[in-house]
Amino acid sequence: MVDRKCLERYARRLKSEGRNLKHLVAAVHGLFHAGEASEPNLLSHGMELLAQHLGATQTCLVMTDGPTLDTRWWYPEEADQIPPVPVVPFCLWLLEHPDRVLAVENTATNPHVGGRLPAGFPHGAVLGCALRHGQGVRALLFASFESPRTLLRTDTALIEAVALLLGRFMEVQDLKQSILRLEDALAITQAVMEDSSIRDAETDLPNLRYLEVWEKALLSSDHRPASLVVAEFLVPLRRDREPARIRSASAGVRAGDLLLRVSLDRFMVVFRHTPHSIAHVLLLRLRSQLGGGAMGATLWIPGPTGLGLASCRERLEAALKESMGMDTLSLVWSLPEFEIPTARFSLRRRPGPTAPTPPHPWIPPILGQL
Repeated sequence: MVDRKCLERYARRLKSEGRNLKHLVAAVHGLFHAGEASEPNLLSHGMELLAQHLGATQTCLVMTDGPTLDTRWWYPEEADQIPPVPVVPFCLWLLEHPDRVLAVENTATNPHVGGRLPAGFPHGAVLGCALRHGQGVRALLFASFESPRTLLRTDTALIEAVALLLGRFMEVQDLKQSILRLEDALAITQAVMEDSSIRDAETDLPNLRYLEVWEKALLSSDHRPASLVVAEFLVPLRRDREPARIRSASAGVRAGDLLLRVSLDRFMVVFRHTPHSIAHVLLLRLRSQLGGGAMGATLWIPGPTGLGLASCRERLEAALKESMGMDTLSLVWSLPEFEIPTARFSLRRRPGPTAPTPPHPWIPPILGQL
């Protein structure tokens, strides 16, 4: 269904330019119709409609998601054609002024941008608009003309309307992809929970196979934590009551956190949404419930690329090894250097309070020296 309110708003604003208004209404109607029909090539249709109704020789959509500018859609597009190279001065201007429309009526004079255009730039006029995504910019939409021309209000209104519609379409597609990834993660988690081979038979704790699948589900989520606390500790299972003690301690682990058995006498705990200062208290409590022993902890930082547990394995091994080598076994942290100035430290008994210094006697001043 066509958004009549949108069309009426542009009609009231631009009623003095009736001839060009027909192009605006037709282009907006075409985009709404393509979106209503769930057209998979809506972005390509947007490039084509924009070029036809503006009379532009070329239209293109430049993505700004990564560190580089990348032209993904353009019109006209021929088979095996190299995508148009983004014009850096125009892109930088729009990134600095995302709420404005770039309107260059004559690229020879180039009044709106500070950088130089590429040698032999083939276009005489350019229109540009940013596709907003939250507080940032998702993409840049450009329409280029063969020769210099006077750009009308309807031209800028048309590219704004197309940029708004294409931006909303891309947001919907991102949301769909996020939902699909979440469904996959939930399906993996459910399959793991129903699989009896992912639990240790002696302690009934999750094992390494569970950890592997749980890690994949965590890293595939767009809402994974910025950092997680990971700790390993040793509990020799030489007595019959030790498995029961471990099961009792695991019952106190909060929902969303994970306690698992990684080898014969070695266990791991992962805190998802707990700062390491609070996790330190929880780890000391867990260690006390298990009767003491060596324990090492570190931070797992997935980062934007989704680094796995292997990225913090070296620090975790170093912390546990240091704890095992101490005369009095205690909890040892090995943190990334950017997290705390001292990357590795052990937490021992705090020194007792120091004796207060005696106060100095007060000597009255001599009035002659004032």
